Amino acid sequence: MLKYVLISSTILGVAVVFGFQGLMLGPGQWLVLDIVPCDNPELYWPVDISRQKINRTHDSFSISMDFDNELNFSYAGFVDAYQKLDGGFKFYQKIESDCTCTFLKKYAKENMERFLANAHYDPPDCPLPAGPFRVTNFVMDYTELPKHGVYGTFLANAYLVYKEEKVGCMKIILNFDERTEDDDDDDDFDFF
Repeated sequence: MLKYVLISSTILGVAVVFGFQGLMLGPGQWLVLDIVPCDNPELYWPVDISRQKINRTHDSFSISMDFDNELNFSYAGFVDAYQKLDGGFKFYQKIESDCTCTFLKKYAKENMERFLANAHYDPPDCPLPAGPFRVTNFVMDYTELPKHGVYGTFLANAYLVYKEEKVGCMKIILNFDERTEDDDDDDDFDFF
């Protein structure tokens, strides 16, 4: 969403919506298992995304891209969310917003501001000017995400929409489980 720019904020926004719009089944911890461009990346604006595992509660994300246009409040977004059931991902819900910036401010204001500050935006807010965008080693603290939610593994295809055309997309695999302080780290693999 917001053309991948707010990757951390998007992750937080997706986790918040899963946790609060779904049936709350209990306490746990979110974890991003993988993040990649969507299928058919030639249909969307190009982006280079990477995730580096730091420890059980923190990952580091880097992103590199160039904006052809100012990213402003005219960009909408939606997320097609799927839950892993019976060996495959089944549709869970669609999350829509007429304004991606407003959505991210509502659900992920602090992470959005930290992410944009890492990219040297002053002030760290929308709109974002056209030109190069680089974030290196943005640390995501999973303990800041919602503590209650639906247990399971989820796939989220997050789209950025401009004038009813999908212009950006990223695929995120998230897991919410009853992980405790003593649990082993089991996410050292990629889904794709």
